[in-house]
Amino acid sequence: MQKKLIILFVILFSFTSKILAQSPTLQQDTVQYQSSGILYKGVHYNKPPQIESILLKEPNDQIPSLLESYKSNRGIANVLGFIGGFGIGWSVGGTISGKPFNTGIFVGGAGVLIIGIIVNGSANNKLRQAVAEYNKKIMEKKISLVPIFYQEEYNQMNAGIALRF
Repeated sequence: MQKKLIILFVILFSFTSKILAQSPTLQQDTVQYQSSGILYKGVHYNKPPQIESILLKEPNDQIPSLLESYKSNRGIANVLGFIGGFGIGWSVGGTISGKPFNTGIFVGGAGVLIIGIIVNGSANNKLRQAVAEYNKKIMEKKISLVPIFYQEEYNQMNAGIALRF
């Protein structure tokens, strides 16, 4: 009985030493895309500087270009959304104040707003690609006994061990 206990202790000790021997500086946290932003360690980030600071921790060739495309598309979408909303609001506000309904400004504003929504979808697609590239780089290791923290579809934090073949 004591022999089995000693063998079990040695095995557990060897796993513990393997975990402690791995580099603690390795980034082990995954990122999840969530509603025009990212979810990282249970916190939602939606501003481009915050997203860049998280996704650019690991060196990667594709992530900077994807983030630049995301930022430019998001900026264009914001401008188009503002212009479209202004056109719709101007015509509706004029009608409320007693002026005749200006169909041209309303239709133009709605068209610009729809284009802004499409451009925003393209920006979100670029952010999804950047998140996928970031997670792929982290999960690249074949065997890791250091816990990997990830988020499931219900935004619940979990810890696991990565085994990739």
